[in-house]
Amino acid sequence: MTKKLLLLAIAAIIVLALAGCKTSKKAAEGKQISLVNTVWYLESIYQKPIDPETYMSQPHLVFNNEGQFSGNLGCNTFFGKYYQKKKKLQMEFSGATKKLCPQMDTERLFLKGLKENITSFSIKDSVLIIYADKEEIFRFKVREESSDK
Repeated sequence: MTKKLLLLAIAAIIVLALAGCKTSKKAAEGKQISLVNTVWYLESIYQKPIDPETYMSQPHLVFNNEGQFSGNLGCNTFFGKYYQKKKKLQMEFSGATKKLCPQMDTERLFLKGLKENITSFSIKDSVLIIYADKEEIFRFKVREESSDK
């Protein structure tokens, strides 16, 4: 009798553990990526794709919890303030380093975009799109984690 109860308890634990894993996996798959505290890697500016392999550092953007953003233009770094309410977004560019770097054309275009009148954003399928009025200014993507770690 004791063995049957023990086996029944072990079976119940296994079933609950497997059910919990399945629920967690579904929750993770359906989870919306946050604008804040995510490293967003640049894919295009003004709908023109960029090649991240040509830069010293992959251009990216991060929004923090304190209303500040920062990132890398490919060589130089930049920073500023942002205000977000639901899908509305305002960005106030504050400054950037001024090193002379290869790919300065793209850096200048990135800086021009940061100085636009940013009004909104959308996030879908790990892609962040930032708009000035209804014009797409930036397209960023969350980098996929490599499996060789």
